[in-house]
Amino acid sequence: MEKMKNYKNKQQSERSSEIQSRQQKKDPFNIALRFIKFRARSEWEVANKLRQYGFSEEVILEALKKLKERGFIDDEKFAYLYAYDSLVVRYKGPYRIRYELKQLHVDEYIIEDAINKVLNEVNVDEIIEKLTQGLDEHKKREKLYRQGFGGEW
Repeated sequence: MEKMKNYKNKQQSERSSEIQSRQQKKDPFNIALRFIKFRARSEWEVANKLRQYGFSEEVILEALKKLKERGFIDDEKFAYLYAYDSLVVRYKGPYRIRYELKQLHVDEYIIEDAINKVLNEVNVDEIIEKLTQGLDEHKKREKLYRQGFGGEW
C-alpha cells in the first residue's frame, strides 16, 4: 500500500514538472534567456529568434522590454563587446566589424561609438604586427584589406 502511494506521488510530481517544463519552453522570456546565455546578442537577434518560435510582435516587444529592464539586452554593450572581441581575438579590422554589426541591425551611431572606443583602448599596431608577421609588403597589404583594416594601416 505504501509503495503504491509513493509510486503515485512520484508520477504526479513527474507530470507537474513536465507541465512546468513545457510552460517554460513556451515563455518568450525564458527562450530569450537561453539564447543569450552563451554570448551577448543584439536586440534584433533576440527578436528574430522569438519570431522563429512563432511569437506575435506584441509578445516579442514585451519580452524585449523585460530583458532590457533587467539589463540582459543592451545594444551599446553588445556592440562594444563584439568589436573588442573581433579586433583583439579574431584580428578583424574596423571596416569588417562595422559591416558585421550592421548585419546584426545595430544602429550606426552605436557601431561608430563602439569601434572608436575599442580603437582608443587597444594597440592596433600590435595586432597588425601579429596578423602580418612574416609576410612581404604586398601580402601584408592584401591580408589587412581582407581582414577589414583598409588602406590606412
